[in-house]
Amino acid sequence: MSTMNRIQKGVLLTLTTTGILFGASQKAVAIVQAPTQRFLSVEVNADHAGKEVTLLPNPIYKEETGEQSKEVEEKISCLEEHYTLRVKEEKEEKRILRKKRLAEKRRRAEEKRRKEILACCGVSAGSEDRKILERIVEAEAGGETIHGRVLVANVILNRVKSRQFPSTIKGVVFSHSGSRYQFSPISDGRYYSVTVSKGTKKAVSLALHGNDPSEGALYFMERAYANSYSARWFDRALTRLFRYGCHEFFK
Repeated sequence: MSTMNRIQKGVLLTLTTTGILFGASQKAVAIVQAPTQRFLSVEVNADHAGKEVTLLPNPIYKEETGEQSKEVEEKISCLEEHYTLRVKEEKEEKRILRKKRLAEKRRRAEEKRRKEILACCGVSAGSEDRKILERIVEAEAGGETIHGRVLVANVILNRVKSRQFPSTIKGVVFSHSGSRYQFSPISDGRYYSVTVSKGTKKAVSLALHGNDPSEGALYFMERAYANSYSARWFDRALTRLFRYGCHEFFK
């Protein structure tokens, strides 16, 4: 089936369920194929106006009744499903890409913080290391002044820098011999139950950014709570540096 029409400038000529719509405006022809309503644009010269064109039959519709055939319905359904699936796939691809970009942004920020901290205190520490340091300082010295907590934080950092101890904050804090841990809050579980205060966060931040009044201390002890054997070992085997608050510091 075909229909003969003329192209006229600026005039929408015809729309049929069995053909293609031709219209001309200046130098462009708009072509719409029913029922998908898809538009195609082509360039034409002004002298195309008034020329006869043939509207091609649209196989999606039956010529006799205009009803969709079962085969065509299945094709349309398949196309719709494919389009919907593709939209979902594109959304998922964009989501994954955003996630990757965010992860990369965080990784770069983490690396930048590590380098800054390393330059300040000589220890490479990321966000997880910082959390571990905050918890052990809170458990060991949460009742001390900011200065007292800075001192305890620096004992941990000094150990990381010493060849006598593990080379990471996590390694130092969880260091143990059998079931005996270096820090009592790990053994008795206080480390896991404390709520880190703003003061402790500030103290840890100061220590990580180079505030170090520790004189190189590698040990500290609260004599009132130390058993006699431990106290004697500290006094005999180590060099006492100073006392601040309830803690004595040694190396």
